[in-house]
Amino acid sequence: MNPFSLMTCIITILLFLVCSLVCVAEQSELICSHQPIVALAGDDVILPCYLDPPISASSETVVWTRPGLDPKYIHVHHNGRLVYETQNPSYFLRTRLFVDELQNGNVSMKIFKVKISDAGKYFCFLRSMLKKASIQLTVGKSDFLKMMNYTFLLTAKISNSSDWILIITIIPVCIIVLFIIIILTICKSHIYFPFYSKLLSELFIDIHTGITTVTKQTV
Repeated sequence: MNPFSLMTCIITILLFLVCSLVCVAEQSELICSHQPIVALAGDDVILPCYLDPPISASSETVVWTRPGLDPKYIHVHHNGRLVYETQNPSYFLRTRLFVDELQNGNVSMKIFKVKISDAGKYFCFLRSMLKKASIQLTVGKSDFLKMMNYTFLLTAKISNSSDWILIITIIPVCIIVLFIIIILTICKSHIYFPFYSKLLSELFIDIHTGITTVTKQTV
């Protein structure tokens, strides 16, 4: 084989590989959680975001922003590192990506010691792929938000369930728990709320255990 033919073959193979990668990238979607992420002030929180079907984002510039801030950049991952120069000062040393998971398409961002002021809408952007997705973060001071988040998860589980017996069993329990939460909120008892909050948290754990057991038995 002469050098010209060899070079032509190599170029053809490279073009084929590039086209294949571009096609896969175009088919893959950037997906963030459609439900608001609820966290308590002081906790660490993960804003889940990933490519589906999964493709590597190791060589991607991953940009997390929050509109309304100046600068708006929360975390910019470029050439394998965080670009501190563009990061909003209020998030300094409080964010990270799961670098080892980038090859699996996981571009989720973790925020450490979340603040009330961190609440809002966040955007994840992959520059070279021209893909963008958003996610809402809610931050509160009490266990009330955690219980509400758990209620949302229960509702989602119910709506996705095809077992009507399980649905009929869970719905009354959810209604009762929500009624108790509303009553406690109206009462606004600062003395007894921590006790009831702990009690309700234990109740949710018991409900989750019961649901898991029933689900396994019905599958």
